[in-house]
Amino acid sequence: MTFAGAPAQAQAQRAPASKPQPAKTAAAGGQGQALLLETAGKWQAFSSQQGRSKICYALSKAETRIPANLKDVEGLLFISSRPGEGVRNEISLVMNFDLKEDVEHQAIIGNDRFALIAKGQNVWLKNPAEEGRMLDALRKGAGLEIKGTSKRGNPTSDKYSLAGISQIVKRAEDACK
Repeated sequence: MTFAGAPAQAQAQRAPASKPQPAKTAAAGGQGQALLLETAGKWQAFSSQQGRSKICYALSKAETRIPANLKDVEGLLFISSRPGEGVRNEISLVMNFDLKEDVEHQAIIGNDRFALIAKGQNVWLKNPAEEGRMLDALRKGAGLEIKGTSKRGNPTSDKYSLAGISQIVKRAEDACK
């Protein structure tokens, strides 16, 4: 599960516990190459150099996806930091299918609900000021469900495990200090 370019793709299109494993490269090449820092549970921490800017992120993929005909493409959840841009712990998703852009989508963590917006295949919190509250809920929760509406009007649901998230987000934060 290595997706080195996806955080950069998501940020470019934005309108507004397991035992640690040794670091290894996740992609061949130089610039933009992601370095796998650690794996815990269903989460992985990476760092990458994008030009003069460093990006560090925690990543997980959806464990389940509804409807079944979308199971060939993976939903990805990122928590990214880009110190050169003043961005810390930005929560985003890459759904890998287009969502309706004129409707509100939803993240559900236990009893907490967060409004999401979409642009193409990318999703962010509607209110970026809630990222701290959502990250806190992610760290305390057991699971996350993303409910959305595809561009074709079909309801969708992705579910993510939150096992390992605290350790991996901290590792990504530390890598971008």
